[in-house]
Amino acid sequence: MERVLKYLYAQKACANRVKGEKESITFHEINLYGNHLNNTFIDIALRGRQYTVENKYLARDLSTNGCFPKAWQRTREGFRLLKDGGDHAVDRELLASQISRCFHVSQVLYEEDYFDGEKVSISENMTSTEYSIASMEAFEIYCQNHGQDAKTCILSLDKHNYYMMNIIDYLVGNTDRHWGNWGVLVDNSSNKPVCLHKLMDFNQAFHSYDTLEGANCQTAFGVKMTQKEAAVEAVREVGLNQIKEVEEEVFDRLSQYFEMFGKRLELLKNVRE
Repeated sequence: MERVLKYLYAQKACANRVKGEKESITFHEINLYGNHLNNTFIDIALRGRQYTVENKYLARDLSTNGCFPKAWQRTREGFRLLKDGGDHAVDRELLASQISRCFHVSQVLYEEDYFDGEKVSISENMTSTEYSIASMEAFEIYCQNHGQDAKTCILSLDKHNYYMMNIIDYLVGNTDRHWGNWGVLVDNSSNKPVCLHKLMDFNQAFHSYDTLEGANCQTAFGVKMTQKEAAVEAVREVGLNQIKEVEEEVFDRLSQYFEMFGKRLELLKNVRE
């Protein structure tokens, strides 16, 4: 257990890029891109297991925000994120990902897999030693400290993907686009923002899905509007950008959402750009 705690402490130090004044540990020794993670640590993060006690309420790891169980896993192809939360949450994320692929938007791709006999969604790591991500919460603080308007900066940086985020979130009923769930990709060599990072995190999709209005939009920079109003505005700004049809078959596991999705999509198709 002592080895586990030391390892997790090292990973947290790496994730935060902070070390104590008297510590001799280096980024090269502990960074997640060059060091191994085995299933012991996946069990701790994803399942809450500590091998001497079971704790089903331990849901988050030390490097990823959110309340759903998740863990990083190294494969021969690279690093990937495993997310649990129950079959229904996993299915919602997978369905939202299939829908999103029918539109021109920079996005994380979620696939189905299994860990320890339970269904999870998996996605590839979108950071590297060259690029990191900063949440919108952090980016807004940066803008305030530099006398800049956050919305103006975002629209200048990546207008297309900002508005497409609002379109996709409306279409899939995502109610969890808080300011820790979107942000910017940062060039580590210059510490400058490059673009919005890939659209991610859909295991809270298809909520507030019983009306055309949807939930309140969380990404409108303080302006009160519904998700429908934000999506309509977005279509007028950048277009719908649908690149292929959304087939009814992708709703096989969650067929109850197909009718409302169709209504929302048709509404946006009828918006005059």
